[in-house]
Amino acid sequence: MASASHDKNSQPPASSLMVPYNDSYQTCERTVAQLRLYSGEIRPAEVTGLLGIEPTESTEAGGLIISKETGRPRLTKYNAWFLSSENIVNSKDLRRHLDWLLDRLEACSEALHELQTRDGVQMQISCIWWTAHGGGGPVLWPSQMERMAHLNLECGFEFADYSGDE
Repeated sequence: MASASHDKNSQPPASSLMVPYNDSYQTCERTVAQLRLYSGEIRPAEVTGLLGIEPTESTEAGGLIISKETGRPRLTKYNAWFLSSENIVNSKDLRRHLDWLLDRLEACSEALHELQTRDGVQMQISCIWWTAHGGGGPVLWPSQMERMAHLNLECGFEFADYSGDE
């Protein structure tokens, strides 16, 4: 089923209950939407070829990476392929980030569904919300939840509160 394009100015079907986009979301410090795809035995380069999308980050099992936390090198345990809105979508409204991600994933929905049938493959959308003042939270539209359902993707949320930090 083809989905309508969702550009920066698109809105879901009109409803008096829908909350409009708010790119300067006052309760949000920043937010990100990311597809996390752990590909089992499938190398990240093969995932890229199947999906026709370059990841924003990937790791190959047995590869060497430098830990962001400690600066120390370590071997990666998993083949992983990530597509993230971080540093690409300039909005504090998670819906903009989800629209960006879903637009890309819908374009390769058949390949995503094929990957989901393979042994050892796990994928989900992960949304991270950093609160600006110790409260608030993201809003999703039913149309976005429907789009995720058509892609057979679960959606997880992580919340962070650094509002008390100096």
